[in-house]
Amino acid sequence: MSLSVVGGLGSILGIFFELYGRQGVTSTQVVWLGTFPSLFVGVGNYLLLPLGLVYGRRAATIISIVVLLGSTIGCALSQTFEQHLGLRILQGLATGATESLLPLMLSEVTFVHQRGLIFGVYWATQNVVTSCLNLASSYEAASLGWRWFYWVYVIAIGVGLVIVIFGCFETRYQRRAQCLNDQVIVTDDFGVTHVLTGAEAQSYLQVQGLADEPAVPEAEISKKTYIQMLKPVGKSVEHPMRTVLMAWFHMFEAFSSPGILYATLLSSVVLGSSVGMSLTYDAVLQSYGWPAKNVGLINLGGVFGGFGGMLYAGVFGDWFILRMAKRSGGLHVPEHRLILLIFPGILAVVSLLLYGFTADANTSWGGPYMGWTLLQVAFVSVLILSTSFAAEAWEKNPGPALVAVVGTKNIIAFGVSYGLTPMVSRYSYPAAMGILAGVTGAIFLLGVPVYFLNPAWRRYMQRPQTS
Repeated sequence: MSLSVVGGLGSILGIFFELYGRQGVTSTQVVWLGTFPSLFVGVGNYLLLPLGLVYGRRAATIISIVVLLGSTIGCALSQTFEQHLGLRILQGLATGATESLLPLMLSEVTFVHQRGLIFGVYWATQNVVTSCLNLASSYEAASLGWRWFYWVYVIAIGVGLVIVIFGCFETRYQRRAQCLNDQVIVTDDFGVTHVLTGAEAQSYLQVQGLADEPAVPEAEISKKTYIQMLKPVGKSVEHPMRTVLMAWFHMFEAFSSPGILYATLLSSVVLGSSVGMSLTYDAVLQSYGWPAKNVGLINLGGVFGGFGGMLYAGVFGDWFILRMAKRSGGLHVPEHRLILLIFPGILAVVSLLLYGFTADANTSWGGPYMGWTLLQVAFVSVLILSTSFAAEAWEKNPGPALVAVVGTKNIIAFGVSYGLTPMVSRYSYPAAMGILAGVTGAIFLLGVPVYFLNPAWRRYMQRPQTS
């Protein structure tokens, strides 16, 4: 729901151009209603994730939903542009849980070989639900007024809050070190399990301050009851500030990896292209004679894109990864996922060019419609592949790496989407989309050197552990 309400304003943006234009607000400022929330989704990632590490994923998720519910009610009741923009920014901050905590929770409850499919289902479902909800947005605004765009989400978020309170349980547990077959099994703050032996185990326990704690056999750990699992706030970690600072440190440290940096740039430029295109298709389709109330129908492309991306990057992607592992003698290499980016890379460039050269109402509305649909296939595919790759590219700290990619992409994507509308106004759709297609294609091509550089970086980072 959060990403739907944050990213679904494009279908009714024309209403706000007219409404706030009478108040002296420029069109560039009106576009801020769609771009600034995306920026603050990224900021929210870096605020909500440490909260989830200290007090538990469940507590941070509930807090974010309550804030989202309140800010959405505020948007529906807002009377000025300034109020509307401020509450939209608050929506973006609350949405950070969707981009950081939820992928982390999924990685905590799934095995490595399942993550491609699980992330595929997650991102595809998110895109499909967002598109379905936004399909009706232009009809709602035309029949009931623009405020009902938000009231529908108030109802949906309220239902979601009830489901989370009674059905979404804590995935982080403060497990003590476990002994199993002469090995020590520990789980870090990001929910990542490490199997250690000998000096390696002793070194880890010393660093974490756990060396003097007795190991607890797995059989002696009692299961929690349903009532206990409903507890909204978990027990705080022993050193909250240290946990927060180390979380930020590990997330920034992850960017020393060429693979993590590449995955972040890639997902950022594709997300920025998607947000930027969503802010223009209202005007483009109306220039082809579409009634304003029908513009929301373009979100059918998001439905097809969600399923297409899941089938390619999730189902076919996992089959391809297993196939490559068999060819490598049973060894899985994270960089094999980069090969799968060839198809969505080509698709992203083609979709941007198709949209750009048909957005001037000189051909058929099918051009921009197909451009949007193809970009959604590429977008979902890139999200699945980049998050799966990030979770594997740095074995030492996959949690921070995953969150760094998912969280930072919104901040960088803001620059892409923010600059698109002025480029269209100054030049033209073909020029603006052509520039964006060139940047996107160049970033995709960086995957070639990253394919060779990231394994070398990983060996370098593992060197102290093997010495």
